[in-house]
Amino acid sequence: MRYVYFTKELKSLDVKEMIAFCKEAGLDGVDLAVRPGYPVNPDNALTELPAAVKAFKDEGLIVGLVSASTDLNDPDSKIAKTLFEACGKAEVPALKLGYFPYRGGYEEALKSARARMAAFAKLAELTKVHACYHTHSGNYLACNGASLRLLIQDLDPHHVGAFVDTGHTAINGGPIRLELDFVRSWLSLLAIKDMAWEREKSGWAHKVVPAGEGIVHWNEVSQGLKECKFNGTISLHGEYHAADLDERKKLAKQELVFLKMQLG
Repeated sequence: MRYVYFTKELKSLDVKEMIAFCKEAGLDGVDLAVRPGYPVNPDNALTELPAAVKAFKDEGLIVGLVSASTDLNDPDSKIAKTLFEACGKAEVPALKLGYFPYRGGYEEALKSARARMAAFAKLAELTKVHACYHTHSGNYLACNGASLRLLIQDLDPHHVGAFVDTGHTAINGGPIRLELDFVRSWLSLLAIKDMAWEREKSGWAHKVVPAGEGIVHWNEVSQGLKECKFNGTISLHGEYHAADLDERKKLAKQELVFLKMQLG
């Protein structure tokens, strides 16, 4: 398995600094956020993404996937076509798509989303870049493994992948072994989050905490991955508070040690 770091929390770093972060933390590379305002973004991706991939490769690291903006859900958009083309050109194996929001009318919403996923699958086939959908809790279609299967069950796993999130599944899914088994044929990526509940004035809310400090049953995650024979890319999302870059690096190191002990 390969352990990469989601660069959403490294927005202020340039590519050289991201490389240094990965090497110092012992990571295999990055899950590169290619979004407006980031060093590599939709406006420069066709040139800067291949350059970034080469820079990582030259240092023995990988760009395991690209994560697009969370609203990238239209396969006919210029940005979608650009990012698939850029990933194909740079030989990035996977692109994390945006989400399909749920606003009511489930049957029609699912029908529309399935049509869009089929179109994303065609882009994936054309560019040889896996189109991956991430399980995010809240008002989204495919917010857990069972729901994601309904979205992608007729699509070719060679082109479409499931990106299961440990923390969001703990909040908004069933037992993780079952959730992983639902999408076994499409399982491409694993997102690492742990969650803790805290009481607020308006009620209970969840927050992301470092792996091992929350409610995720990591022994069940490990067993589920073994049952699915998963040997893919694992993305540490790191979406918890860190006082500065040094603390973030320290927490990334600690998470990596914990995850390798738990997951292998």
